[in-house]
Amino acid sequence: MLMEKYKRLKDYFKRKNVIVSYSGGVDSLLVAKVSSDNAKYTLAITIDNGFFSENSINNAVKRAKKYNINHKVVKLNYMDYNYIISKINSDLKNRCYYCKKYMASELLKEKNKLKRKLNNDTDNNNNNIIIVDGTNYDDLFEDRPGIKAYNEYNIKSPLAELNFSKDDIINLSKYLNIDIPKKDTCLATRVLNPPITKEKIKMVERAEEFLVSFLDIEGYFRVRHFYDIAIIEINKEEIYKFKMDMDNLKIINEQFKEIGFKKCVLDINLK
Repeated sequence: MLMEKYKRLKDYFKRKNVIVSYSGGVDSLLVAKVSSDNAKYTLAITIDNGFFSENSINNAVKRAKKYNINHKVVKLNYMDYNYIISKINSDLKNRCYYCKKYMASELLKEKNKLKRKLNNDTDNNNNNIIIVDGTNYDDLFEDRPGIKAYNEYNIKSPLAELNFSKDDIINLSKYLNIDIPKKDTCLATRVLNPPITKEKIKMVERAEEFLVSFLDIEGYFRVRHFYDIAIIEINKEEIYKFKMDMDNLKIINEQFKEIGFKKCVLDINLK
């Protein structure tokens, strides 16, 4: 069954020119790799919108290079554009919709650039250009406003269209000897009350980097920013790492205050 899906995924890209919305995560990495190996032309594009850590962007670049994927980083820091960040801050519930909407707009600009490039290539067909992302079949059953935004811009999701589950993606990645990277997610989703600012995102990033290193955390982990309070989320398998050791707790508390938080709390609604 998985090999049949893999065959259909390869066929999906054949004779096409493909732009991949590429974050460097396992889903978009698989899409970019299979497209690179089977499409007429592939360009993976990472939109550096200021909502992901520098480490996350660098890892996306490294993975693309490792698997010989044609890759480009487009810098569009939302914080530098008042009309974008004000729209997002006015409706945090739908922040992912607006974020993906502006990303989709940038991807369309890249598509138009590719069209102009292919106009000079008589062996290519500039009308056969598609933009795809790494949305999988399981994602369709979750609350993901960003999917709606990409649909509005006619961005395709081959993994979802071909019924690739999360397990399918992991298993196919293993079969193809593709690394399964740790999931990097948008730092803006950590900010629970408006406005999202550069300072709040940096605070969250520094806090997460510190705790991951200090406690050697490997699984699910988040630091949420709520009115200058840091809310730490961790999975049940690693809760033991928060030993009720007064010295460790003191170090964590002092470090978070140095970062800028007034208080630090642990969410016991474990993942």
